[in-house]
Amino acid sequence: MSSLFEIGADFLRLQEMAEDPNIDQEAIMDTFEAIEGEFNDKVEKWLMVIKDKQEDMNTRERLMEDLREKNQADFRTIDRMKATVKQLMELTGQKKAGGAILTATICGVGGKKPLVWADGVREDARLLPEKYQKVETVYKADTDLIREDLDNGIEVPGVEYGDRGTYLKVK
Repeated sequence: MSSLFEIGADFLRLQEMAEDPNIDQEAIMDTFEAIEGEFNDKVEKWLMVIKDKQEDMNTRERLMEDLREKNQADFRTIDRMKATVKQLMELTGQKKAGGAILTATICGVGGKKPLVWADGVREDARLLPEKYQKVETVYKADTDLIREDLDNGIEVPGVEYGDRGTYLKVK
């Protein structure tokens, strides 16, 4: 059995032969039908492989999601356990606890001191004196208006519609 690429090349050769008036057209049609059957069989086998690989990917995605959920649950459990140990150590006034293998120490957090914001100030910096405000301007393209103008035949400098392309749907 020929490869899919060989069958494609046979199709091209057959199309060239079909343009030659000296070659029997019925023979070309018989050959075309034989090649078309082989082509369809080969494509179907490729599609089966594609479907199998898609199913494998879906299975792995589900497994990865399960593992992510388990990791998140473990992370939450660890956070609760650490918070409980810290709370009990603070309640009893201990800075260090544990044994010979593992110990826990209550430490101060480094870095910049956190800012405590009054209601609404964090969301609206204009409530602060001007000295403490930073103005940032962000320009964004209005894609809806651009599409509307292009649809109405108005030229938009630097923008045009692109080709949506095609895709292969496997059923």
